[in-house]
Amino acid sequence: MMVKNILKYGLIAIIASVLTTAEAKPQKSKGKPRSEKVDKEKVKERFKAASEKRKKHFESKKRKHHWKGKKTDNEGLNQLREKMKELHKEMYELKKKHRQEMKKRMEEIKKEFVNNRDKVIDGNKPGE
Repeated sequence: MMVKNILKYGLIAIIASVLTTAEAKPQKSKGKPRSEKVDKEKVKERFKAASEKRKKHFESKKRKHHWKGKKTDNEGLNQLREKMKELHKEMYELKKKHRQEMKKRMEEIKKEFVNNRDKVIDGNKPGE
């Protein structure tokens, strides 16, 4: 008896919730209708102005972060850039040389610590 009442109330609650959510849609007739016409020329001008603004902003950001290859009127800065390029090349060569030396040393270490158990096992005489 109690289970039937719970099922009835549950069914009523489900139906009520379905009906209320079905009615909760925005009505198309509400709101102000657009009586004025959109001027396409004004819209085009606004889009053009916005694109120019984006382009200008993009160019300013681009200039800010890419200084390496550009020459300036300041001779001191140009000399510093040339020195930095030379130092970078020297560092690259030193790193390359160091990698080669490390590779040789690692090969020597591998030879030094090679596992010789197969030779030891083969050297043992059976029964010892």
